[in-house]
Amino acid sequence: MASMPDDSSDLLADLVKTIGLSASRVGIIRIAYRDGQVTADQLMDQLGIARSTLTFHIKPLVDAGILIPEMDPTRAGKASGFNRLIWWVDRDAVDQRLHCITALITGN
Repeated sequence: MASMPDDSSDLLADLVKTIGLSASRVGIIRIAYRDGQVTADQLMDQLGIARSTLTFHIKPLVDAGILIPEMDPTRAGKASGFNRLIWWVDRDAVDQRLHCITALITGN
């Protein structure tokens, strides 16, 4: 994969704003893609957002098949008091969407 230029964070922010992507959703995908799997607490901490905001953005990503939810095997069951979810990115789903964006832009 090609490396991003030094000003990539500015370019990414501009792209997100210009084409109407949600910065929160991009952040969720980026963190889950980078870390392999994430919990709600990790996402809220790293993005600085509330649980209600996270929930609002997670659902469409799950519905689209980009984020895959699973029960956290280390914290599931009555002994832990709750069943915590973890999410991971379906890289093929991301690649398919990036390909579609490229095709729309190039007309191919």
